[in-house]
Amino acid sequence: MINVTMTDETLWQAVREGSETAFEALYRRYFQVLFSYGKRIHQDEDAVNDAIQDLFVDIWRSRRSLSQAQSVRFYLIRSLRRKIHRSLKPDSLHGEEWENVQEAVLPTEESPESLFTHAEDTLIQSEKLNVWLSQLPPRQNEALLLRYYHNFEYSEIADLLHIKEQTARNLVQKALQILRKLAISLIIIALQLFF
Repeated sequence: MINVTMTDETLWQAVREGSETAFEALYRRYFQVLFSYGKRIHQDEDAVNDAIQDLFVDIWRSRRSLSQAQSVRFYLIRSLRRKIHRSLKPDSLHGEEWENVQEAVLPTEESPESLFTHAEDTLIQSEKLNVWLSQLPPRQNEALLLRYYHNFEYSEIADLLHIKEQTARNLVQKALQILRKLAISLIIIALQLFF
């Protein structure tokens, strides 16, 4: 019996043993995560959706020969990244826009007016962050996303991007430096407007 509290590793093992229910549960658990990540490296939603479908078809077809994944999330993201990159021309990755990331986790006790105001503020902040992130070079953008959105270790980022671990650290640090400079500039401009 498959339930929503099963670990990724348990689901993965059940898929390897041929459980269609576990396969469907894994797909449902990771589709949105994979789609969101895929949109960050390729803007064509249909192409990203196709790549995810192909990935899961490949998993099902080769389920008996799959090894136990140490991190199912890492395996899926790495596999999707590979599929998308194989489908693209080498120079088409530059200048890709990053999808606007929004989180709408709101307390249930708040009034409708408060919820609306909070949602509007969140959208404005999200749009500003998206503008800032769009100013980063694509590799820095991707490294930052992998580190802070997907919580990957630097060694995993290095493996995904086919770079050295120190280079992964450098990409993230450079991205953070750029974002800090942008934030400081915004604060200075705001202070000049108000004083």
